[in-house]
Amino acid sequence: MQLRAEGKTFSTEEHLQGLIYSLLSAQTVWANIERNFDNIDRLFFFYDINEIKKHDYKFFVDGLRSFGCGSRLSNAQMKALHGNLITIEKIIAEYGSMDAFVTSKSQREIVKLMSSSGSKYKLRQFGPALTWEYLRNVGVDGAKPDVHMKRILGANRLGVSKKEDASDDEVLDAIEQLSKETGLWMAQIDYLFWLYCATDKGEICTASPRCDKCVVKEFCNM
Repeated sequence: MQLRAEGKTFSTEEHLQGLIYSLLSAQTVWANIERNFDNIDRLFFFYDINEIKKHDYKFFVDGLRSFGCGSRLSNAQMKALHGNLITIEKIIAEYGSMDAFVTSKSQREIVKLMSSSGSKYKLRQFGPALTWEYLRNVGVDGAKPDVHMKRILGANRLGVSKKEDASDDEVLDAIEQLSKETGLWMAQIDYLFWLYCATDKGEICTASPRCDKCVVKEFCNM
């Protein structure tokens, strides 16, 4: 976020890196992905789109599994990869670059374009949460409405929502308001919440919360 605020333009390779990191974050322990950034970068040829296109999905699935970053989603994710590259190339042809595309409209509009069924910019295997993750990876501020955020802001925890799990918009609205009040990036606030909840991180407000360790329990409905 700070780099973009200072005027940085992110390259196609950096956008592909952000997309791959986001994709691999789905239904896995993120700490394991973090430990293997170097292996992932090498496996995907440092995000050279032409080199990636030379290899079929099994090459990448086998590679991910070789250093312990495979998941039950890997086959579907890697099968979608070549089709997603075609979509990315179409976006670049239309807008001049991925960077121009992701900054051409509001964050929420871009997320809808890239994650909604029927959109010509839809990337397979990407829903709203992973699309938000990708945008943050290339310096576009926002929050990721994932399972952790929806749960902690739900009716049974901090009570932002009246439902057990907060909706995407409720998460985004809450974090946006906190950003305005604190002057912090939405991504910074989201990260603090995520650290409080995630496996191999804070592990406080998990599915089975450790309320005895919680420092905000006076504000919680548990």
